[in-house]
Amino acid sequence: MELRDLRLFLDVAATGSFSRAAALGDSTQSAVSKRIAVLEAELGATLFLRTGRGAALTDAGRALLPRADSLCMDAAGLTDLVGQAGAAPRGLVRLALQPSVGWPLTGALISAARQRYPGVRLQIAEGTTRQIEEWLAEGRIDLGLLSNVPAPAHARGQALFSLPLMLVTKAGVAATMRRSVSFARVATMPIVIAAAPNGGRLLIEEAARRLGLSLNIVLEVNSIHLIKKIIAQDDLASIITAPAVAGEVAAGELAVARLVRPEVRQTFYLAIGGRRHPGPAVRVVADLLRELAPGLLKTAG
Repeated sequence: MELRDLRLFLDVAATGSFSRAAALGDSTQSAVSKRIAVLEAELGATLFLRTGRGAALTDAGRALLPRADSLCMDAAGLTDLVGQAGAAPRGLVRLALQPSVGWPLTGALISAARQRYPGVRLQIAEGTTRQIEEWLAEGRIDLGLLSNVPAPAHARGQALFSLPLMLVTKAGVAATMRRSVSFARVATMPIVIAAAPNGGRLLIEEAARRLGLSLNIVLEVNSIHLIKKIIAQDDLASIITAPAVAGEVAAGELAVARLVRPEVRQTFYLAIGGRRHPGPAVRVVADLLRELAPGLLKTAG
């Protein structure tokens, strides 16, 4: 099996077309089709359904996709890995964060990395805890920042920081005019929150059960960006970490109050992908996250 065939497979999967994949590689449609056929024969499975409108991945193709992507990324990084011996770190580092702690941490990380390690290129994605765990397991990212301890077989994780969960409303609502609000009061308010399973939601529901309370969840939205928009225009509240709404609070659009009696804190973990030994570029970015995250997010909290 040759890497060029896996790269062709990725091109066809991305474009949904043998002809477009051929154009990307300055080849012909028939040549691409033959190489994919060779790959399918080697794997003993059909990877694409050929239709009049293009090529669609089969179940076998979808199963191969993340592993092929990881293998090609690893191969592409060999030059950087060898060239880093005794030199300044350089190369691509793939990082995924949960949206609730993505900013201002991402901004600080980009500035620090560009200043200290100009040879390091960041590729940043947002994802849910489950998505980040899957990406780590598949080798599609090098680092993850998530609110769950990753499986040891997929990544090495360490607790990086914890943040108190906050009641969030639009500005001017009485419940967020004080610095803190009791859990019992929050339980009476109409809440918009991410659908289960969600790390923050699980913590909140567990606290409610211990108090013998039921949350008044009226809307489930799996996008923190949409949740913020909904809160800003409606009489709904949510329970989120402060960094996720820092910009809107500073702009006077939203307001926050710390949950008390009890306080509920969410712990976030830095995970380093365990499928291969991390190179210098991955290690220095991980060190930057350890350095930057606690202070920035403590301030935001």
